[in-house]
Amino acid sequence: MTLAPPVPGPLLPVSAPAAGAGELAPLCAWLAEVFIAPPTAPGIGAYRRGEAAAWLESLAALPDFAPGAAAMRQALAGEDSDEALAARLGTAFNRLFLGFGGRRTVVPCESAWQGSGRLYQAPAAEMQHLLARADLSLGAGCVEPPDHISVELALLSFLLMSGDPGTDAMKDRLQGWIPAFCARCLEEDTTGFWGGAARLLSAAMAACPARNEARQNRLTEERKAR
Repeated sequence: MTLAPPVPGPLLPVSAPAAGAGELAPLCAWLAEVFIAPPTAPGIGAYRRGEAAAWLESLAALPDFAPGAAAMRQALAGEDSDEALAARLGTAFNRLFLGFGGRRTVVPCESAWQGSGRLYQAPAAEMQHLLARADLSLGAGCVEPPDHISVELALLSFLLMSGDPGTDAMKDRLQGWIPAFCARCLEEDTTGFWGGAARLLSAAMAACPARNEARQNRLTEERKAR
């Protein structure tokens, strides 16, 4: 998933950033890729034998991210060829996120989790405004609504890397619906791949406290230092 101008970050095949796999900006950029489409056969190959395998290994070395990385690595293991596994994950992706699963579909858009639950409501319009404010737009070929999880994660990654003052507000926005989305992913994903990604996303959000919580943490630390 890219924004225009493109968000610099680890697209498949992906290498772990020099600053460490736990850095929030590259992690969000990568998770945006994970939730926008199923991995291709070359992507599976990268996860199994290439730079993406090193990325998952580096995540697995971090306690907060280890459970999610382990689940994704387990989903990628086995004797299936890269092509066969890509086909199986593609079918699972369609059922999980694109409506093929009926009522068990986990809609990856903020509008589905806020207000009336109908798509293309206020969150989509608000995200369109936030993208314009950052002088960004959806990349060519992206047909997803602006409040799709991958768009929101890509924007957060961009804001983090650019030091934008709107970063905290974007964190708050995601924390308003991501916990429920991740919980449903864990319930409905039968492959472990997106359930693992949901665990990683939950851990990333936990490492990225909302403004009020962050402010309270700072005040607590200041009191301790006195």
